[in-house]
Amino acid sequence: MKVAVIGNGNVGLAVFRELQRLREVNEIVLVGRNIEKINAEILDFEDARVISPSPTTSKLLGGGYKDTEGADIIIYAAGVGRKPGQSRLELTQENVKVAREIFGEIKKYNNYAIIIVISNPVDILTAAIRQETGFDRHHVIGTGTLLDTARLTSIISSLLDISPYAVYALMVGEHGNSSCVVWSAVRILGMPLKDYFALEVGNETALQEEKLAELVRDAGGKIIKAKGYTAYGVAAAAAKVTEGIINNSHNIFPLSICLEGEYGLNDVSLSVPCILGREGIIRVVEMKMTDEERAAFYKSADILKEAVSSI
Repeated sequence: MKVAVIGNGNVGLAVFRELQRLREVNEIVLVGRNIEKINAEILDFEDARVISPSPTTSKLLGGGYKDTEGADIIIYAAGVGRKPGQSRLELTQENVKVAREIFGEIKKYNNYAIIIVISNPVDILTAAIRQETGFDRHHVIGTGTLLDTARLTSIISSLLDISPYAVYALMVGEHGNSSCVVWSAVRILGMPLKDYFALEVGNETALQEEKLAELVRDAGGKIIKAKGYTAYGVAAAAAKVTEGIINNSHNIFPLSICLEGEYGLNDVSLSVPCILGREGIIRVVEMKMTDEERAAFYKSADILKEAVSSI
């Protein structure tokens, strides 16, 4: 299995490192414009593997867009990153232009790979890359709210002092300021979160759902303000999706895909529960939501549609 990573910034390098943990990947190529720097990164990674061996013997390579030829999976991590105080949607114009240019080149050498999009704004780039390549929508996947869901899970587990693996939670919609928590789907020990919270904390203490949702939405900006970028969380999400594809896992993740009638929506990419397998997204799952949750979800879709219309 060959995987290509487009972009050698902080995020691309974090993804490249995560992929070295996957036994099923036997070739990883780091792709970008500055070949000299990319080759230096490869040498640095090779030194690290001698001292601290990875669980794989994957071949590490660097190159240009031509080297995406033969890649089964392409992970897109190029473009301009967010600055402190900046929203993801503010990157739309510049990063869509960059993505179109890059995939205009890549499709000369590879027109069959599954593409995993992690650059921001991820939902809009998922749609733009699909349009540029003409690939089947099931083969162009944004990591979307998979990272938001992980952040929500972490916050809930910390609040209740339990393992994050004991929490099932889900966020949908935009990977951004209009992301939506599907509170009705959150479960601990098979119990709705409110019931478990009441059991552990007491009925006299209300669960502040909107405050928790805001903590999730603000998490990325908080990291960027302190260190200038986020990388490790989204890199882990990209590796998780890659692993799910390779292993034909049929796991259900919240991922960004171009909708064609699901949830009554068309011509917009945003995160919904998706069954993941060897051919990419096998199927979109149309889950039940409360009226309030569905309204927030449609509002998120409208925000993305408006952002796309400005391109």
